[in-house]
Amino acid sequence: MKDVIELIQTRKIGVGESDIKATEDKLGAVFPEQYKELFKLINNAEVGEWTLYPIKDHRNPQKTWDDVVRQNTEVREEDMSKDLIAIGDDGSGDKLCFKVNNGRMENEIYIWYHEDVEHEEYAPNLKEFIILISEEENGDDFEDE
Repeated sequence: MKDVIELIQTRKIGVGESDIKATEDKLGAVFPEQYKELFKLINNAEVGEWTLYPIKDHRNPQKTWDDVVRQNTEVREEDMSKDLIAIGDDGSGDKLCFKVNNGRMENEIYIWYHEDVEHEEYAPNLKEFIILISEEENGDDFEDE
């Protein structure tokens, strides 16, 4: 994930393994490795118009109170499929999600559309999602750099 870090607009300090594990325990599912790698580098990353929900940071709980756990428990959309974990949003009500399968979140990134109450696969993994969004925002082809 270090090779796509410059494509992320925010530079909020990452979280430790214990904060990630505590979040996984509360959600009842294990995050994909790329997600864990990213959150160890940057918490609450902004990628284009998308903001990834923070993982609660024990060092600064006030700044991370609206975390990924809260988004999937207290303020979760009723119509969202139970096998989806929301990991971010674009401010319009649409959510970025992982699918949960046997206690593990799969690598694929889905967009859940709040108006249609449907979801579709957007990217095969988090790294590709970051690259795709960056290309859309900049009109660049990351592969050629």
